Amino acid sequence: MKKLIAITGLDGTGKSTLLKRLKEVYSEAYFATIWDLFAASENTSLFQSKEAIDKYICTLTPNSRLLFLMHALRFSTDKALESEASVIILDGYLYKYLASELALGADRTLAKALYNSFPTPDLTIELKTNIATAADRKQKYSHYECGITNRKGREAFINFQNRMATEWQRWRPEKCTIINANTSPESVFKQAKSLIDAL
Repeated sequence: MKKLIAITGLDGTGKSTLLKRLKEVYSEAYFATIWDLFAASENTSLFQSKEAIDKYICTLTPNSRLLFLMHALRFSTDKALESEASVIILDGYLYKYLASELALGADRTLAKALYNSFPTPDLTIELKTNIATAADRKQKYSHYECGITNRKGREAFINFQNRMATEWQRWRPEKCTIINANTSPESVFKQAKSLIDAL
């Protein structure tokens, strides 16, 4: 039976750093990300970079953007489930994107229906840190992470992430293990590995 593991959390909490370390250890696992759809060879002409995707999604309405993101996430999840891998590690998963889109005004009924259509992970690990700390970790900010504003930057990032955090509380799964991401990346990795190995 496949084991689904979601590594999630608000922007800047260290998900990418943790996933990089997990890939070194779980080489046989399938790592699924929302970007998989756009990396597929037949779709590379759609967008030339993540910056191009960021620019595009900022032109969409809240509900159309939610559907766009969820269709990409559904693709990566389905491909992972179709694979022969027994362990699937999901980058961010739907919790992060639902919180973002609801903070931006997406319809809650639509969000709930989409939420119920996705498989529930066997293990959800949430990386949690102070939003100001997360802002300091970011080397650059996207318009999306800043709440689709023309003025990207630390202040816009913090303001939007605080709005996201409010929505996050409503969508956090019941079975969610929180790891304090204020500790060192190695400590976060060891805690996550221990949880995964215990499955």
